[in-house]
Amino acid sequence: MGMFVDFPAFTICYLVYFLYLCILKCHKRHTVKTIIMIKLRHIIALIFLTITCLATIQALAQAKDDSTSQLLQKVRTTFNQNNEQEFYNAVRDYRNYLLKQGDTSGYYLHWKNEVLYDVNHNHFYRALRKTMLMQSDMEERGATREYYKSTQLRGIIYSLRGNIPLAHQYFEKALEQVDHAQPANLVSIYMDLSNIEMDTQPEEAMKHLDCAIEIIKADGAGYEYSDAIGFKIIVAYAMRDWQQVNEAYAEYMQLKETLGNSFSTTYYNYAVICKALADKRYDDAIRQTHELTNTTDIYKFQTEIYELAGDTKRAFEAQKRYLAVKDSVNNVIMSEEMIGSANDLQDAEQRNEAAAKRNQLLQWSLQFVIVGALLIGFCIYRMNRLRYTRKLQKQNRELLIARDKAQESERMKVNFLQNMSHEIRTPLNVISGYAQIISNPQARLSDAERADMALRITHSTNIIVHIVDEILDISGKECIHFLTKADLVSCNELAREVAEPFMNQYPAIDIRLEPQLKDCCKIMMNRREVEKILNHLMDNAFKFTEKGTITVRTFQDKADSNMVCFSVTDTGCGIKEGDEEKIFEHFYKSNVYKEGVGLGLSLARRIARQLGGDVVLDPLYKEGCRIILKLPKE
Repeated sequence: MGMFVDFPAFTICYLVYFLYLCILKCHKRHTVKTIIMIKLRHIIALIFLTITCLATIQALAQAKDDSTSQLLQKVRTTFNQNNEQEFYNAVRDYRNYLLKQGDTSGYYLHWKNEVLYDVNHNHFYRALRKTMLMQSDMEERGATREYYKSTQLRGIIYSLRGNIPLAHQYFEKALEQVDHAQPANLVSIYMDLSNIEMDTQPEEAMKHLDCAIEIIKADGAGYEYSDAIGFKIIVAYAMRDWQQVNEAYAEYMQLKETLGNSFSTTYYNYAVICKALADKRYDDAIRQTHELTNTTDIYKFQTEIYELAGDTKRAFEAQKRYLAVKDSVNNVIMSEEMIGSANDLQDAEQRNEAAAKRNQLLQWSLQFVIVGALLIGFCIYRMNRLRYTRKLQKQNRELLIARDKAQESERMKVNFLQNMSHEIRTPLNVISGYAQIISNPQARLSDAERADMALRITHSTNIIVHIVDEILDISGKECIHFLTKADLVSCNELAREVAEPFMNQYPAIDIRLEPQLKDCCKIMMNRREVEKILNHLMDNAFKFTEKGTITVRTFQDKADSNMVCFSVTDTGCGIKEGDEEKIFEHFYKSNVYKEGVGLGLSLARRIARQLGGDVVLDPLYKEGCRIILKLPKE
């Protein structure tokens, strides 16, 4: 920075000096001796001026660096505390500072930290909404290199909500989006992959973590390096590699001594617990668990500690407390998401009411203008009447649209509450009932019965997660008007990939593939969203077809040569007359006793239209139901 600051200062000073000498040379009254004396005096003044300028600039630069360090340190300090408002204020000030400095990457990085803070405090709905705002902000600013951050955050959210396969997909997509020319950006993604693989594939988790550590070590970031080593202790514990736990712990403690305030304390308590377990100091490990701030982690560690110590009775009691706390946390998360969705609907109603009031006020203003125009004269009135009448008609149409939207919003809210009351209460009752039976120590159950109950509890949990995912998905799709299309998709191959899992799941139903397009037929499309549409159509077909045939067909649209079509045809109960368009409305169910909340077809049509296509019902097919997905080739 010295070269950058000092060079302009010297240049300006010497330029002023030489200009002054030129003026002196042009002044005829000065003798050579006088000019020499003037030169000497001004050389001395010039040296003093240069030193003063450099000292001032250096002091300002140092003050700027100190201010930046204080802002960053405040963000790091408040991140591990429970004062939400203080953390939000700290990260907001630092983000605004980075944006003023033109540091777009740092700006989104600390926006990401804000989302992670919400996730750590179980505010998943709030966090997911912020990722959508972040994505919109990136698109508005053209920050394409930062897309991976919002994608990675969605993976984190889904992983903590228990949807590990979807989380893994988002992390893999983030790895594709990130700029590999900047290895430091890969660190957090590798650590997230390590986190979701730690319980099931600890060896793979350690491989990803080692990749992250190598990058951090090359970058020389002390805070991040200590954070990664702390996490390595936990992964080594998951592998039950006690030697590696001891080695990593020793390095971790050495970093604590050398780094000082730059040492990351995120995993400190966890590391101490793992070290105690490696030394078989089980009582110390139990005492240390009370230092953890996450109640779920407390009981999870206690269960494993008692299990390692051979105390099965206490392990069982800790396991029960762990499951109870985990269920409680999941209920809180679900309640927050339900409240967030209801608030979104209420905000939409309020906006519609405000728009209606503004339009009504505008209508009165127009009427007043018309009355004033009548006083001016009949001729002027006749000329202006047509113009204002047209405007009035337009506003009336807008009022009708606003009224219809308000009524539709009210109907959707009622349907939403009714569907949620039934669809969520039923699996919750199943979970509660079987959980009470399993947790009852006096219940004498066979292993097969316990396995069956656990399977039913898992199935009911998946139903609730699927319902909430559909609600979040439809809420997210309402916020955008179009989707990116950057994947080259083979139509026949995609149809086969979608149909094959259903063949294994429903062996009693005859599933047929009838591709009428050539295998070389490919379209530029968003593959993930098209696959989601087809899955919704297949789910709908299997829901209403107990036996018979389901046919997946690809073909060229006869009416429009620029369109390719995917159709899903079943031999089920079909669609009764009058419901041809109702089935695509939010929360509408032709059979209220069927599982689901009535969002599948509505979401499918919404996504298709955002991709430039549509989802329609074939009215000519009467032997069941045939739904067609139309997509543009380009």
